[in-house]
Amino acid sequence: MLKALLHRIFSIPLIYDLLQTLVGARYIRRRLQKSLTGITDGAIIVDVGGGTGLNRSLFGENIRYICLDNDPVKLQGVLQKMVDGHPLLGDAGNISIRTNSVDMVICTSVTHHLPDELLPEFFGEAIRILKPTGKFVVLDAVWAPKRMAGRLLWKYDRGSFPRTPETLRTALSKNGQVVHWDEFAVFHRYVIGIMNKNEAL
Repeated sequence: MLKALLHRIFSIPLIYDLLQTLVGARYIRRRLQKSLTGITDGAIIVDVGGGTGLNRSLFGENIRYICLDNDPVKLQGVLQKMVDGHPLLGDAGNISIRTNSVDMVICTSVTHHLPDELLPEFFGEAIRILKPTGKFVVLDAVWAPKRMAGRLLWKYDRGSFPRTPETLRTALSKNGQVVHWDEFAVFHRYVIGIMNKNEAL
C-alpha cells in the first residue's frame, strides 16, 4: 500500500526529478558521462526507462535522443520540460524500434525492476536495435547488503530485483563483450557496464 502510494507521488515529474537529485543523481550522471565516449554528431541514442528525460543532458546537441518509458506521466514530463528529444511510450521487452538502427542504448536504474525471466528478453531487445558498431550502456544500483543506506533505500524502492555486480555482469556478458566496468558508491552501490554489440554476433 505504502509503496503504491509513494510510486504515484514520485511519478509526478517535478517530484521525480527532485528525488533523483536528492539521492545523488547529478554525481552519478557526471560519472556516467565520463564513460560515454565516441558519440558522433547525428548519433541515435535510445534511453530505455528514461523517465522524464534527465539523461538527455549527458549528450551533445547534435544527437537524436529517444526517451522510452512505460509510464505516460513521466513521459509527459519530457514534454513539459521541453527536453530536446522524442518521448516514446513502450516496453523494454518489446521495443518498437527497427533492428540495427541505433548507435547507443542506455538504461539507468532499470534492471532492478526486471525479474530474472525478463532480463534476457530486455538485453536481447537492446542488442537487436543496435547497429553492429553500437554500444549498450547499463547503470544501476546493485545489491550490497553491508551498506545500511542501500538496504533502507531498497526497502522503499519500487524495483524488487536488485542483483549483485557479479550477477549483472554475467547476464550482460551472455550478450556480448563487456568493454567497461565501473563500481562505485553514493548511498547505494552502483555499476556502470558498457558492452559492444559486435562481439555478440
